[in-house]
Amino acid sequence: MELQILNRVLGYSMRWIFCGGLLLLGSGCERNIDLNLPPPQARLVVYGVVEPDSLIKVSLSRNSAYFDPVDLNSVLNLLDYSAIITVESTDSNGVSERDTLQPLLFPQLPIIQYWTVFNYQGQRIRGRHGRSYRLRIVHPEHEIIGETTVPAPSRIDSLWVRSRAFLQKQANPASQPTARDSQLVQLFYRYRDPQALGDHVRVFSRIQNEDQWSTAFNSVYDDQFFNGQSLDFVLPRGKEAYLFNDSSTFDEFGLFRAGDTIQIKWASIDRTNFLFWSGLAQATGGSGGPFGAQPVVTTNLRALRGGVLGLWAGYGSVHYTFRVPERP
Repeated sequence: MELQILNRVLGYSMRWIFCGGLLLLGSGCERNIDLNLPPPQARLVVYGVVEPDSLIKVSLSRNSAYFDPVDLNSVLNLLDYSAIITVESTDSNGVSERDTLQPLLFPQLPIIQYWTVFNYQGQRIRGRHGRSYRLRIVHPEHEIIGETTVPAPSRIDSLWVRSRAFLQKQANPASQPTARDSQLVQLFYRYRDPQALGDHVRVFSRIQNEDQWSTAFNSVYDDQFFNGQSLDFVLPRGKEAYLFNDSSTFDEFGLFRAGDTIQIKWASIDRTNFLFWSGLAQATGGSGGPFGAQPVVTTNLRALRGGVLGLWAGYGSVHYTFRVPERP
């Protein structure tokens, strides 16, 4: 569903500039204002994923008006099954593979991954590191092309945790951590960046019994400021993990618990993929206020007919599992 709000993000700044002007003009009085916004230009919202050893998946839906609801039922109603979607890849020997993705209709229900509803899936091609994949979507009203690469993998050097009690005492030796503070942990990782400039990654996590991969507010990183160095970073628990979890509190946000089995997906990505997610995070993180610049979201999709929003994403994924001790 993250991609379904993209068309709202692109209009976020201008909406707030408009509303801010109304507030300034109407300060000192109270008045009800009804905004009658024109319908949006018809576009397809596309999110396609290629990763190693997995069949290709694409989410294809129509965009909607800014103030329309964004919930699971609304997203399901926006799914579009009117397209023919093909993917082609050529190896180093010039041998091509071609796959026509199949719509996932009842009784083969759509797949929900990465908090996105995928309603098309490939039958033949599986992602491979170092290969490029060309996407074509032919729709009665739209024709869209795109190309992405599954980059060679990069790897985490090591993982460890520190309890919140330890971190509190480290920051202030006079502090008095609670028993709960001893059971909550911050996950850290060490990354040794290669000497070549231009590495980009997107990081996902989940714990036992969770089907969905979650991401932090900023899920992508590049080596612009630490190329060739070895640095330690915090890996917070993903924000989506809290959507339907009433047992967690805001005070525990980003932390894991003693006894958790944490799975990490460390995905190498190309520059366009990095710019897309970093731009979207910046736009949804508050930079589109009354005085903010109009957000610009980079994409590798091009509409030959009609319009398109979204991303054709190659993930050079590797996986890690870390068990938090019962007594961290």
